[in-house]
Amino acid sequence: MKILPGMIGRGLCGLLLVFLLVPSSAVTAAEAELDASRQRLGQIQQQIDETLKGLRGKKTESGVLAEALERLEVETRRIERLTKSSNQQLSDLSDRLKKQRQSLKKIEGQKHETEQQIRHRLVVLYKTGEVGLIKALLSETESPRDIAEKYAFLSRMVRHDRELLVVYRQQVEDHQVAVSELEALRKQQSSVVSRRRKEEKTLQKARKSKKVLLAEVKKDTKLLNAMLRELRAKAARLNELVKTLETEQTQPYTENLKGLLPQKGRLFWPVPGKLKVGFGTSRHGDLGTLIESHGFDIQATVDTPVQAAAQGKVIFANSLRGYGKLMIVDHGSKYYTLYAHVARFTKQIGDFVAAAEVIAYSGYEGRDAVYFEIRQRGKPIDPADWLKPR
Repeated sequence: MKILPGMIGRGLCGLLLVFLLVPSSAVTAAEAELDASRQRLGQIQQQIDETLKGLRGKKTESGVLAEALERLEVETRRIERLTKSSNQQLSDLSDRLKKQRQSLKKIEGQKHETEQQIRHRLVVLYKTGEVGLIKALLSETESPRDIAEKYAFLSRMVRHDRELLVVYRQQVEDHQVAVSELEALRKQQSSVVSRRRKEEKTLQKARKSKKVLLAEVKKDTKLLNAMLRELRAKAARLNELVKTLETEQTQPYTENLKGLLPQKGRLFWPVPGKLKVGFGTSRHGDLGTLIESHGFDIQATVDTPVQAAAQGKVIFANSLRGYGKLMIVDHGSKYYTLYAHVARFTKQIGDFVAAAEVIAYSGYEGRDAVYFEIRQRGKPIDPADWLKPR
């Protein structure tokens, strides 16, 4: 048997793999995020309980319930994302475990074959003995040439035996490494399974809280109307902000920008996801009542780049109640685009932006959508008439 190239280095690589396979900082981060979600759910539930109690005693405002419902939705999506990630980890670990078992089986087969060869050689050496070898080498009836050939043959046998032992030692080391790797994978799998159970339990709790809250609201007309008023108040806050910004805009650059009219039907979509909520009247998914939307809710996974619909200048980049982090871009001629529920900005107030330039990233508090509006002189207009057809 020949020593395979790279066989010596394989043991060191295996040890490195063992180090990489143990539960990593990524696993710790997932646990920490889950714990944070559980704590936030507890706080939301406490807020809901106190608000409902206060409402029955007429001691608090009902708008808190709309905020609590929104926060519950955020937490639910965040935990769903954690669970999805855990399921993917388990799938990957299952594949790696399968490959590792196959690798271990192959190493065990090679090791067994080498052991059989070593046993055979030991039997031969035992039967021949040291005296027998010397007699075979120093026979008086043979010529010096024959003796030299036998010596060379015996030397090759000795080298072969040494190589066989080196191979066997390496196979033993490889077997130990493979067993350690398999055990590390099993421990990691067990850790992910345990975490996924916690995630599923937390997800059930979040969904139950949301269900109970919606049931309370739907059976109480006053509560339902109050929550609808809060949704309308949210839109009113945005209207007031745009009106204020429009009034304060005196910079001469707005005269140099031609507005959006020349680009009607050719504006860039802020994110590539599918449309969740369109412009105009639609039915609220949870409350079941008709609501008015002044823009688009566009699906976007966390950390999706948000791009400007057209060139312009940033005139607002801050938080606004009900919209999370909000950016407003002025395009001139009293045209504005608004991008809400983003996680972070890449531009700030006063920055010029080019069409399709990344201005933010999605995922405010785990949300899976970006809210987008187009306004002309403060009035919302249907983005479907202005964005590029898809």
